[in-house]
Amino acid sequence: MNATGTAGFLPGRGLLNHFPEIALFITNPISYYPRKPATQRSIIPFQGGFMVHTGHPNPGLKKVILQYRKSWENANLPVCVNILSDEPHNIEKIVRSLESIENIAALELGIDSSLKEAEIESNIQAAMGELPIILSLPFEFVFQEWLELVLISEIVAISIQAPRGVLKHNDQYFHGRLYGRSIFPLTLRAVQHLTSYEKPIYAGVGILQESQISSLLEIGAHNFQGHELIWRNSLIFNPDGNRAVIDQ
Repeated sequence: MNATGTAGFLPGRGLLNHFPEIALFITNPISYYPRKPATQRSIIPFQGGFMVHTGHPNPGLKKVILQYRKSWENANLPVCVNILSDEPHNIEKIVRSLESIENIAALELGIDSSLKEAEIESNIQAAMGELPIILSLPFEFVFQEWLELVLISEIVAISIQAPRGVLKHNDQYFHGRLYGRSIFPLTLRAVQHLTSYEKPIYAGVGILQESQISSLLEIGAHNFQGHELIWRNSLIFNPDGNRAVIDQ
């Protein structure tokens, strides 16, 4: 499967051609209200990788459904909609709207790294309904002792977000998510740790070659979730403007 932010809001024509094994399509992240891009978007290289800072730009739930509902229902792949963490009542409204759309197979609830344990629990409760929930977990939360308390039975799987970092660029400090070959060992460590929770794990940050996927699966991942591999080909997969954007 692809990671959110790597292939737009619907599977482009080239995605299945390049990755015929893909079995679930995950959309760009959406929120109830529209969100603008970060004011100082940036992709900053460093030795062994790069840092991305874009924010979570999306047109909001109503416009996304208006534009993509029919395409989702007719897609060749089951669709999993990524939902940004938000006020619980907004998440609940998103979930109720998505439950009525055919071919939406699951939700991926993207947890922001700024949330406290109680806020995460509230977000999860708000997302509960007819659709299975994949919990998109910040890398920094993987090793928290309280994690077991939020991994309730309604969470059918865990996906691992890219770790966050800070870099100086043009005399300013930027926050963002870290990608590239140097991140792969961190992904393996996170997967190995999460296996104790006995839930399927989806991961793939730092994987630049398909040969690395075997190591990921051997150490305990249930499925490969493509980040860099898919994102770098997003123009091929989205020729009609269905843009990919790796989120902040």
